Amino acid sequence: MTEQSDTPKILDEISKSNAAKVSSRSTQKQQTARRRFAVVTIFLLPIVAGVLFLAYQQISLQSKLAELELENQQLNQRLATQGTQLAQIEQAQLVAPEPIEFDDSSVRELESALSEEIDSLTSQIGDLQAAQLLTNDATDRAWKILEGQYLVGLANQKLRLEGDVVTAISQLEIADQALVDSGSSSVFAVRQAIAIDLQTLRNIEVLDREGIYLRLDSLLAEMENIDLLNSMRTEFENRRNAESQPLQLGSDANNFLDSSFEFLGSIFVWREWEETPEAMLAPGQDDLIKQNLRLMLEQAQLALLMRDNSLYQQAMAKGQDWFQRYAVTNSAQGQALTSEINQLRAIDIDPLLPSLSQSLSLINQLAASER
Repeated sequence: MTEQSDTPKILDEISKSNAAKVSSRSTQKQQTARRRFAVVTIFLLPIVAGVLFLAYQQISLQSKLAELELENQQLNQRLATQGTQLAQIEQAQLVAPEPIEFDDSSVRELESALSEEIDSLTSQIGDLQAAQLLTNDATDRAWKILEGQYLVGLANQKLRLEGDVVTAISQLEIADQALVDSGSSSVFAVRQAIAIDLQTLRNIEVLDREGIYLRLDSLLAEMENIDLLNSMRTEFENRRNAESQPLQLGSDANNFLDSSFEFLGSIFVWREWEETPEAMLAPGQDDLIKQNLRLMLEQAQLALLMRDNSLYQQAMAKGQDWFQRYAVTNSAQGQALTSEINQLRAIDIDPLLPSLSQSLSLINQLAASER
């Protein structure tokens, strides 16, 4: 009995399990179908969108083509209308115009009056141009004379303040050419004075200040190597000590006197001096003496740059005196340096230059008369 009652339950469970399996299989198939549909839809969407876009572009192009065809038709109509109008105008021009009668006497009178007025204005313009030319000539002449006046004044300043003869000659030559270019008949006296001044300046020997400065600089360099009397005395004593020999005095009186004189001659050197040299009395002062000589030459250089001839001559005189007093002048170097110092001292670094007062006065008078 118990077995019969359990059999239906077992069958029922088996049927349920089979139904569950069938339903799960159908659910899996539905999911697979949905996935395939989604994939196909994803692939088809861009294609559909592209087709729609192309369709939209085609519609837009067709509408634009229709508009262009309409505009083309309108333009053709306008061209046809304009062609018709041109034909009508050409036809109208071919027809001869009808003559119009009018009185031209007033027009001829007006033309005659205008011609006379033009002739009068032309004559006035010619007179004004001639007057303008005369005015321009007078202005140019005055300007050229003023230019010459300025150049002569500049040459005078260069000559008086700087002693620049070369520049003064150049300025006077340019001033003379400006007077020639002025075309004035009153410049003869001024040009004559300028010619005299030019000849005077050309005859002046130009002072080579740079060369004099370099010669002084060379002397400064030589001051380090000069021989002073103090050093000569030292050399003499050294030579005397080296060459001296013992003196043998004889018993004879004559031999004794001769030997004594010979002995004194070997000790003393006789030399005639105009005054007692300080260098011989103060050994060890070589550097001080050379420094003083350098200072005197540097003072001469400064005076050369300042164009102060008085200071230059004083410095060179002091340098010459010190060199003759303390330096060895009987050697080849001493004689060369003495000659160079004497030549430099004889130079006038500020020579008397001519005055351009005559030329300046005449050209000032000429410029005043042109104003």
